[in-house]
Amino acid sequence: MEVAEVTNFLKQTIPFEQLGLAQLAGLAAHFNVYYCQAGEHLDISQERLLIIRTGIFALFSDQQQLLTKLEEGDFYGYQLLLTGLADNDRLICEEDGLVYWLPSEVFHQLRYQYKNIDIFFQRLFGRRLHQYKEQQSSRFTLKVADIVQARKVAISGDQDVQQAARLMSEKRVSSLLVEDENRLIGILTDRDLRSRVLAAGLPPTTAIKEVMTPKPYTIEKHAYLFEAVQLMSRFNVHHLPVVDQGLSFSMITATDIIRSQQDHPVYLIGEIHRQSSLDGLEHCSLQISNLAQILGKQQVPAYEAGHIITTITDAFTQRLIKLAQQELGPAPCVFSWLSFGSQARMDQSINADQDNALLLEKEPVGDVADYFSQLADFVCQGLARCGIKLCPGNIMASNPELRMSLKGWSGKFSKWIAAPTPDAILKSTIFFDMRVVEGSRGLFNALQQDILARTNNSLFLMHMAQTALQRTAPLSFLRNFILEHDGKQKKGLDLKKRGISLITDIVRVYALANGVLEVNTRSRLQQLATDGVLDSKDTQNLCDAFDVLAQLRWDKHLHDLDQGHDASNLLDPAVLSGLQRHQLKDSFAVINAAQSSLKHRFCKEV
Repeated sequence: MEVAEVTNFLKQTIPFEQLGLAQLAGLAAHFNVYYCQAGEHLDISQERLLIIRTGIFALFSDQQQLLTKLEEGDFYGYQLLLTGLADNDRLICEEDGLVYWLPSEVFHQLRYQYKNIDIFFQRLFGRRLHQYKEQQSSRFTLKVADIVQARKVAISGDQDVQQAARLMSEKRVSSLLVEDENRLIGILTDRDLRSRVLAAGLPPTTAIKEVMTPKPYTIEKHAYLFEAVQLMSRFNVHHLPVVDQGLSFSMITATDIIRSQQDHPVYLIGEIHRQSSLDGLEHCSLQISNLAQILGKQQVPAYEAGHIITTITDAFTQRLIKLAQQELGPAPCVFSWLSFGSQARMDQSINADQDNALLLEKEPVGDVADYFSQLADFVCQGLARCGIKLCPGNIMASNPELRMSLKGWSGKFSKWIAAPTPDAILKSTIFFDMRVVEGSRGLFNALQQDILARTNNSLFLMHMAQTALQRTAPLSFLRNFILEHDGKQKKGLDLKKRGISLITDIVRVYALANGVLEVNTRSRLQQLATDGVLDSKDTQNLCDAFDVLAQLRWDKHLHDLDQGHDASNLLDPAVLSGLQRHQLKDSFAVINAAQSSLKHRFCKEV
């Protein structure tokens, strides 16, 4: 057996990739490699862990029912190892391949030695979604190297302070690394020049080594940023040399750290609200891509990232409304700027477009109509300049049909609920996820309460449920992925259309049927569980599935952004790890089960 080949495979396989190379090589030496031919029955009666290296293997129950198919990176045998109970399954090789066998004593030793590996197999056995996560860094654990450039501005200690001042002016820096034959011996700051040279009356020919700060504190470039902050705070220093394997690399300053925090959404949102022009807002929008990449580096969960991106869209909307009113004057009546869809649910991603409308205290006629027409055009076009695309379906406040009074909106929703035509139901899937972004909350609350008082209508709910059942998760009866084309010769899984949106549609039906005020999908699920509408286990599974799909989509969008591509929801499952494929298949299975329950509860007359 080639230990190096097994080691390389384990290095890319969860959960073994957490181990160091030495541990991986030691583990690899315990594996046995077995070549299987198509049609061969594998002996799975012994207590040992099987890992598929290549080929396809079909797993059958003792009732001859096909349970699943195992491919590269999939496991079998952990069930028997964890419980001591055999399942009487049969495993048949369908396509020639290699399998790796790990003896039971080594497997158990591994579990006892590494807690995360034990957790992985315990949770894989439980088949619970999203329970095992790779160890993640805190979202606040940026590395020093993430915010400093490899820009070393150094000088010899034998040179004089005038030469140092000239170099600092030329390079536009506030400090210098002082070196002796590439070895760091000190730093010189602009404060040193003021307090130790000018204030002391020393001549410009004074040697730098006489006034520098010798033996300064340093920080490794791969250290966490908070370690640099802690060091600077503890010793009251504002300049910290950054070293890489003992050699000078750069300098990090208090200003660098403050500037890095400006990428935090709180600072960006504050900056948006300080803008006095559309050009200023457009300039702020250029920071969104960088912010998204930072959120990715800090491993912020997808649902939190969606909340952050949505809050930024809200901020742009609110500021644009203020700028519009500076031009147009105060509004002629009370109004509420409404958002729909992903913005309303607070789960926007970086490829979201606009879905908005206006709710007015008065009927939009005469001067009232003219004012809000101009305001809506200003805001929608402004959002487009800030990167939030115009809605291709014209679901925007700039559409005069979406600027209505409370009476007008109430009548529209009442008509959809009372006569649930296909067009009405299609609109319902958009407009029933609604939130006020700016303006009167009381006006919005009146509309929301009026809508929810009408939605407990069995005919309407049946049609809503039927619509939620029209699309299914892309999983075959044999638990294989069903790929689709995107029109550009690419095949994959549409994580939004065939995953996230299915859960959103299912949960919306239950929420409308039970008068739930929450709009966010996760919040709706929590409320439905609290109210006893959904079983706690079913609720948790749906929430887990939603998180898995949202995270995969967010990671895909970040990858597209990093590659300079437009963010796409189409994912090729071949790029996923074994665990991610398990989670994705389980997520789709949860959706299928939830759709079955939805049909049973709301479509009995069908």
